[in-house]
Amino acid sequence: MDEKLAVVYRYFQLLENFSVDAAEFASIFHPNIIQTEYPNQMSSDIKQRNFDIILESMATTRLILKTQHYSVLKAFENGNTLVVEAEWRGEIGVDAGKFRRGQTMKAFICTIIEFRDGKIYRQRNYDCYEH
Repeated sequence: MDEKLAVVYRYFQLLENFSVDAAEFASIFHPNIIQTEYPNQMSSDIKQRNFDIILESMATTRLILKTQHYSVLKAFENGNTLVVEAEWRGEIGVDAGKFRRGQTMKAFICTIIEFRDGKIYRQRNYDCYEH
């Protein structure tokens, strides 16, 4: 679990830094990664992203958020799968839609991450935002 969890911590660090460096993400993402985000307060649709779309969405995220931070609360391993319970906090950086600059948000995340060749191959997110 230590190696898989280290990859997850690196992933969260890249997200916190709003990285759009394809080489950095390629070091932790399998080339055929598929990330699935299930409906939540932010989006009523199931969203699936490949490598390129993940990088594009990071560029958008850094336009909206001033800061974000992930805290791993628990992690469980089963074969090539790591289930991670985390807490996310973000500060809105601009007025956008229903969000206001300076507003803070908090979400509880359950993410199921499947690994292939030591990299994140599949990720399924179940995010629960506080109101």
